[in-house]
Amino acid sequence: MYFSKKLENQIKLGGLLVAAAVGCLFLTGYFGFNNRVADKGYRPEQPVPFSHKLHAGDLEISCMYCHTGVEQSSHSPVPSTSTCMNCHSVVKSDSPKIKLVKESYENNTPIEWKRIHYLPGYAHFNHSRHIRAMIDCASCHGQVETMGVVHQENRLSMGWCLDCHRNPEQYIVPARPISGIFTGVDPMNAVNKETGKYKLAVSKPITNPQFGQYETEVPKTVVEGIPTPKHAGFGPENCSACHH
Repeated sequence: MYFSKKLENQIKLGGLLVAAAVGCLFLTGYFGFNNRVADKGYRPEQPVPFSHKLHAGDLEISCMYCHTGVEQSSHSPVPSTSTCMNCHSVVKSDSPKIKLVKESYENNTPIEWKRIHYLPGYAHFNHSRHIRAMIDCASCHGQVETMGVVHQENRLSMGWCLDCHRNPEQYIVPARPISGIFTGVDPMNAVNKETGKYKLAVSKPITNPQFGQYETEVPKTVVEGIPTPKHAGFGPENCSACHH
């Protein structure tokens, strides 16, 4: 059986369209049900029932006591077992809830915590840059000190980040004492006393026309040994700021 050239091309085109439609449906379904970045409300069960509400909320242990070095590191470190044992070698040392913590400490094996906040490998987020701008942890993670079990508070999508970069005074929570950011610096200096919102530094574009990069004032060092905090301005919008 022979087909005309026109009919043969139509069959090929139809096959390609069907294949493309199936591919689009597959990708939409896969990423729609496996989108770890925008999975707002994600709350996995951890191997140890650690309560941020108890430790950070009731006991007022600052975020940076456990997540040390975040003002200098691009990543926020998961607390080591030795950090936990600073207290629990004495406090509730016989509690069955910390059995796994003690075993981890004694055997020098890490606890396999389940990651909650996730960014794809092609997106770079620098914690230290944001922390040094006196941007509180709650701006992205929500008020963790009220959470018995930590969940993902915000959609970590590109659009969500850009909304904050373009309108930071609407999204940024100024550094609070519970976060432990820049101890000794009055965090209320970053708040506009008239509006109660985050006070931006004077920012000006680096290029003309501007391509999403701004420069802002950097105040003098207030506390010796602590990196100079930057006043928050408009975040960059150029692709290379996050994708490099």
